[in-house]
Amino acid sequence: MKLKVTDSLEEYLYSIYVLSKEGEGARVTDIANKMEVTKASTNNALNQLKEQGLINYEKYKNITLTKEGVARAKYIERRHELFRKFLKDIIKTDPNLVEEETEKLAHCISCHTAAKLEKFIEEYMEKIEK
Repeated sequence: MKLKVTDSLEEYLYSIYVLSKEGEGARVTDIANKMEVTKASTNNALNQLKEQGLINYEKYKNITLTKEGVARAKYIERRHELFRKFLKDIIKTDPNLVEEETEKLAHCISCHTAAKLEKFIEEYMEKIEK
């Protein structure tokens, strides 16, 4: 039975994705440090992600993403890029707040709304470049 991947689990998945870009997967300690959470919380989240079929996880081995996990993480990355661009380039949010706000916003909208926002940003950027 598959459970809903919560916003919190998405952040773990995204952290694994980012850390994996730097090498051969991620370690529990690195994920916990990146997210500023305990190893116990990290292990709990990893077990849930494994149950969802999004990661390959065995104790004392590097954690890697499954094919489905990579696809989901890339989508999360795209949402982060979308909000970063919106905050930074369109509404000119204080640069000190962009990353924090991006993290908050990237998980709170539907796929439908994200697609609409992406289209809006593309059209807006085309208009100002003319």
